[in-house]
Amino acid sequence: MHDRLWLFLATLGYLASAGWGLYALGSQRPLANRWTFLLIATAFVLHTVFLHERGEAIGHCPITNLFETLAFFSWSLVLTYLVVGPAYRMSILGAFTAPVVFLINFFALAAASQIDLSATLPHLGWQLELHATLALLGLGVLGVAALAGVAYLIQERQLKQHVLTSWFYTLPNVGRLELVQQRVLVWGFLIFSAGALLGFFIPHRGPDDWVKIAWSAVVWSLYAALVVVLALGRLSHKRTALISVAGYVFILLTFWGINSLSEAHVFPHEG
Repeated sequence: MHDRLWLFLATLGYLASAGWGLYALGSQRPLANRWTFLLIATAFVLHTVFLHERGEAIGHCPITNLFETLAFFSWSLVLTYLVVGPAYRMSILGAFTAPVVFLINFFALAAASQIDLSATLPHLGWQLELHATLALLGLGVLGVAALAGVAYLIQERQLKQHVLTSWFYTLPNVGRLELVQQRVLVWGFLIFSAGALLGFFIPHRGPDDWVKIAWSAVVWSLYAALVVVLALGRLSHKRTALISVAGYVFILLTFWGINSLSEAHVFPHEG
């Protein structure tokens, strides 16, 4: 579809953002961080145009196949960064966000001929669209929590080894990273939980649907345990960051496969 051009341009923007972000990490210039944010924001606008154009073309929220789902997934990750970055004065997190989004979009575009498949769609219903939207937004928020965890682990390691690189002076201090990582983690879990809960009110078709449900249950259980243990104060900040990062790596490695198995859930049959 011609609307893929917008996603292609957005992906180039994220690549430029990733390159500039690496420069910003080493430059120790506050203005460089602002340019990282502006580059990602520009790419986000192009990304949003793609989702809007696709939604208008199909008459649904653009989550009707794996290509659209990956694009929406990466969009939610950027949206969260654009909210969290300014709110906590952590625009430098864009240096971690942009490469992840670029890789997701690059995979989607490279495999578009196999995964961007059109279909005659029935009325999806607001429950299904809200369920999928909240679940994907929740995963995006959890992604930013994981990226904040990566930044925390980098800072913590430098302090522990008494080797302070230029990154140490550019990244936020460990106290602020702890605060952001934990708050964003909780919000991501709550949003994902709301999306998962709505899934119980949607009819399921075939065994592939239950694979996706089982995967969602594993992800929910992992983060539920993490949030509860964190609230009880029984987990160190370092272990919280490690588990958050490991959990999100699991999501990134399995998300595409699980969603490719579950087209029956995306395209419910009427009658």
